[in-house]
Amino acid sequence: MTNITAGEAAIARLDTAVDAFEHILTGAEGEVIGVPNHPPQPSLATRVKTSLDALTQSPAQSAAEAAGYAEEAAESLAAAQKLTSVPFEDAPFPDVWAPLNDNLRLLAGFAPADTITVAGTSYSLPTKSMTFTRSTTATYIDKSGVLKTAAVNEPRFEREGLLIEGQSTNYVLNSNEPSLWQSNSTLTKSSIVDGTTQATTYTGTVNAATSANHQATVSSNISVNAGDTVTISGRAKASSDIVRFRFTLDGTDIANIFFNALTGAFISSTAGLTYTTSLGSDGYAYLTATYTAPSAGVVTAGVWLRGNANLAIGTVLYIQMLQVEKNPVATSYIPTGASSVTRAGERVALQPSGNVGYRTIGDAFNRALAFEVSVNKYVTPSVGYIDFVRVAGSNNDIIFRAVSSTLNSYIGGSGPSIAVTYPFASKVYVQTIDSTNTTSIYFDGKSNSRTLAPTTPSSIPTSIDIQGNSNAVFHIRNFRIWHRKLTSNQINGLR
Repeated sequence: MTNITAGEAAIARLDTAVDAFEHILTGAEGEVIGVPNHPPQPSLATRVKTSLDALTQSPAQSAAEAAGYAEEAAESLAAAQKLTSVPFEDAPFPDVWAPLNDNLRLLAGFAPADTITVAGTSYSLPTKSMTFTRSTTATYIDKSGVLKTAAVNEPRFEREGLLIEGQSTNYVLNSNEPSLWQSNSTLTKSSIVDGTTQATTYTGTVNAATSANHQATVSSNISVNAGDTVTISGRAKASSDIVRFRFTLDGTDIANIFFNALTGAFISSTAGLTYTTSLGSDGYAYLTATYTAPSAGVVTAGVWLRGNANLAIGTVLYIQMLQVEKNPVATSYIPTGASSVTRAGERVALQPSGNVGYRTIGDAFNRALAFEVSVNKYVTPSVGYIDFVRVAGSNNDIIFRAVSSTLNSYIGGSGPSIAVTYPFASKVYVQTIDSTNTTSIYFDGKSNSRTLAPTTPSSIPTSIDIQGNSNAVFHIRNFRIWHRKLTSNQINGLR
């Protein structure tokens, strides 16, 4: 009730200020109008008459009165600004709340009780959680920057929240056994644990100054069709010169990209390659490059140490978390052995009963839903969009859809959208639906609404899903649902 009262009081102050301002404009000559929290003010007619009278007064007297009016005007403006400013309001406690900061636990909402098994017997716990599935292990960077491995069906929590990815395969063989890499004989291979990640790291030391190019390793063969993409990624540095990523198509050198080995800065590349580079505090640059095949064939990707001239003996190349994927974006590191390894896609689910806000999508209902999201990597797939958050079974209840340059939300055959540029980090997204079938979305200071009935009103929800896609990497946290309409000030105050 405190938030509602504060909002109503702010609106009342605004109405009073507007009424006083209108009275000043329309009041009769000689009339003085009361202004809330400020001395009474003369009407506009009175001010005009005073100004005309000033023409017959002495210049000094007129100047003094003009200064007084200016001071009064400034005070009036300050008072009006104070009256019309409406503070953010705290939203009420959510009906569903999963912080998704370091576990899947619900602070509010409905789900089966968590359990623990002791000596073969399962016991219920006083907590309840969202459900997470991924049929393989996966790596992640913990909040200290260290590379860690999550078990099957174990969620991965990084600094930006819960990491969600689609399926992908690493075609670099023996990625954690650098002694088995296909390096040139002019590089002496070794393995260390290094950097903030404390990851297994390949070191290749030049032992003969006979070449400007020294291959560290190359991926296994990847069969592609025209338009397929292959992405190489890893953390790399060298004591001097250049880190080179090279792609071949059917054995022919087809595309290259070059990075400064000390700073990670982009130097040059073959036309058509896309890349990212980011220098870490430990001197390693996280580098990615993506190649699009112009025709069907077999692609490989590899990493090299390169110089503008023959490299000096003792020059060292360091590489860790090296990965080559048949994918348009680089994803989290997948350790491999003698063959390629696939990491499965991920899904977080919550039961609709008691949480989604309706029995069938055609029911009249009010709902507000919010979460913090970072879309770290995104390439529009062939279908034209990715549904990151949606309600399965309901046609439609699409909460958060990423399109090439917009974010969309549907309850019917279409819905509101907001322009966006990918990637973006840590922004709050809000969707609201009211009993008139008006869907509204709020993101990055912008909003949009559309009123449209559900496509299949009788459809029944089966789960609330947060799901991965191979064309994207994203993080999500602070997932909340309210079974009511929030005020605009409450929405603006969500964090």
